[in-house]
Amino acid sequence: MKLSNQRNKGDTNPIELSMTAMIDVVFLLLIFFLVTSTFVQPEQQFAADIQTERAAGKQASTDLQPALIEIIGSDQQTIFQLGAIRTNRLADLRVPLQQFTDKSQGAFVRVGDGASFEQVAQVIGMCKSAGFVSVAYLPGDGDGW
Repeated sequence: MKLSNQRNKGDTNPIELSMTAMIDVVFLLLIFFLVTSTFVQPEQQFAADIQTERAAGKQASTDLQPALIEIIGSDQQTIFQLGAIRTNRLADLRVPLQQFTDKSQGAFVRVGDGASFEQVAQVIGMCKSAGFVSVAYLPGDGDGW
């Protein structure tokens, strides 16, 4: 088929391209993209959800030190350390653990190489019974920290 401006004398039917189907498809695609598109709000217009106000004389909960119990085991005895408290009796940690004000951050139990599994389980149970939300086990690096 040859397309040209000149018509053959014997051709009575001119070539016609039907645009109706193409226009229908274009409008359907346009409607589809308009319906399914979502508009993103610019970051400059986001409302800040961070509250920076503090009451006078109060510390923020992030300023508090987390509960870190270190268990240092050796052949002779096991030493439990919670902040400045250093003892070889597990019962001495019960009251200081219950006195923590912010228990939502959880407690951390760092264990040395010489500690027994039973002692570690007792410390974790004591932290849970003191009301800590979570208790994380931290293995010691073996260098005496």
